[in-house]
Amino acid sequence: MEKNNSLLNIHEYMEVVLDKFHDGIYITDGDANTIYLNDSYEAISGLRKSEMMGRNMKELVAQGVVSRSGTLAVLDSGEEITVEQSFRTGKRAVITSTPIYDTHEKKKKISMVVTIVREITEIYAIRKELKRKEEQNRNYLNEIEKIRRELEGDVEMVAVNSATISLLRLAERAAALEIPILISGETGAGKEKLAQYIHKHSKRAEFPFVRLDFSVLQEENLQKELIGYVDVKTKESHMGILENAEGGILFIEELGHMPKEVQGLFLALLEDGNIRSEEGIFRRWNICIIAASLYSIEELRASKEVSPKLIDKFSLFPLTVPPLRERKEDIIPLANYFLGRYNRKTGEIKRFDKESYMEMLDYHWPGNVTELGNLVQQSAIISEGEAIGKDDIFIKGNVEYYNRRVREFPEKVNLKQSVAELEAEYMTYAYEKFHNTREAAEWLGMDNSTFVRKRQRYVKMGLMRTDKKI
Repeated sequence: MEKNNSLLNIHEYMEVVLDKFHDGIYITDGDANTIYLNDSYEAISGLRKSEMMGRNMKELVAQGVVSRSGTLAVLDSGEEITVEQSFRTGKRAVITSTPIYDTHEKKKKISMVVTIVREITEIYAIRKELKRKEEQNRNYLNEIEKIRRELEGDVEMVAVNSATISLLRLAERAAALEIPILISGETGAGKEKLAQYIHKHSKRAEFPFVRLDFSVLQEENLQKELIGYVDVKTKESHMGILENAEGGILFIEELGHMPKEVQGLFLALLEDGNIRSEEGIFRRWNICIIAASLYSIEELRASKEVSPKLIDKFSLFPLTVPPLRERKEDIIPLANYFLGRYNRKTGEIKRFDKESYMEMLDYHWPGNVTELGNLVQQSAIISEGEAIGKDDIFIKGNVEYYNRRVREFPEKVNLKQSVAELEAEYMTYAYEKFHNTREAAEWLGMDNSTFVRKRQRYVKMGLMRTDKKI
């Protein structure tokens, strides 16, 4: 009796000692029944002795009380095991479960499993913070690299949204393949920017990137404009657009606008590069072609404006630039990029406040990235202080403008004429604002030569006034 009392006292003393341990301790018998857990285990796990004592670990796992069990793994393997575990308290721990064998049994048998639970919540938080800092440092390095490229005139696309990042990865693969590429997307979404990105990541990066806009070419002399010609009277040689693009990339601004009379020429260019001039001389060209379009491959086929064989050539690697409203994560970085470019150009130190950011995020951007770039510049110009507030951003005015134009639509629309009128309206506004074609073209995101050619065309159409300065 005295011996039993002595053992009982030792057991009580051991419980007192174990409860002083900072680490949690959880003990089961050889059948996975809970026989002990200390105070620290209660604090770490949120589980109470009253609800755990005598309960079997298999039952606790099945009921979801415990997410995973080191005890059951030990009973299954017979070996010590260490795993990481999270608890309903939000705490995390490394648990080590160790088998205790009954030395009195002839057959080796596990009599107990002792699990030591060491809390690592703070360590985990530090590790998580360290990972965040490393990611932040990578982002800073990327930003520094972007600024370096911008200062060197080699600006990369701004991409934070996962879909945009995936698009850039596809573009890099396309750049290595040297095949015709079609880039689809809404007006202002960044199709030309993506084409430039492909150019910069291709082996043709050291050669020209030449834009081709069929709307500014004279229809009666299309082939001459493309491949060049020799003037019969003066014997002077005139270089064509293809000559300018030799070795590099020719970017067609809208594939759907390609006149049918030159589609055969481009098909030959894509097939083997051989094109016959008006003088009957064949020449092999080394040009990679990227075309942009408002329409997808399927829509271009349905329109029947482009030769099916030509569409087939561009269907190998089609890319689609999502509209800005579908990649909200890119809006603020893009706005800051445009504002940074404005600050470097003017020497000012403008910045957006939080309310202006919210205003931009709430807007649906029908004009996409081009509209955002224009709006940033307008806002920077009209804001009086360093901070650009929501009152400096004409987003609400833009919404009313678009809604007004929709309400004014007639029952029947000549789309080509309407587009020309709208473009002429913007060009007139830009020229009257800056009084020179170079700045007006830059404000609209156009080449100066394109602005001049289109303006001459719209003057003939009566959509713009003539001006001796041009």
